[in-house]
Amino acid sequence: MTLAMPREITLVQRIIPLVAAIVVVVMTVELIRRRKLREEYAMLWMFASLVLLVFAVVPKLLWWISRAVGVYYLTVMIILMFTFLSLVVLHLAMAISRSTDDTRRLAQRLALLERELKQRQREQAGSEDEPSGEEAAGDDARESS
Repeated sequence: MTLAMPREITLVQRIIPLVAAIVVVVMTVELIRRRKLREEYAMLWMFASLVLLVFAVVPKLLWWISRAVGVYYLTVMIILMFTFLSLVVLHLAMAISRSTDDTRRLAQRLALLERELKQRQREQAGSEDEPSGEEAAGDDARESS
């Protein structure tokens, strides 16, 4: 299927992508405001939503870009968009994997520190029950007198 110059774009075909782009922009800004989305990912989503917004406002832009790049088939454009989205998902999967590894390492370290703390508390409680070396020597000297 070749990518032909689009006929007149209907109102619905203009409104749906525009509403989708606005929703993505508003959601991204709200997630940033609530500190649910880190800045490094926020920039990616803001860029993607702004590109979507530009294509929604100027729908023939995609056709012009495809002609300038020499892409004459709609299938190729879909594959390029799918590749971009796959790279975004791959980047996010790497971030999740890194966070999972960090969480596991921190949990292991916390468990070791808690074990060490309990051991020291037991040692300290045990030393309070037993008289220290000087007190024991003083008690022995008093008993022999």
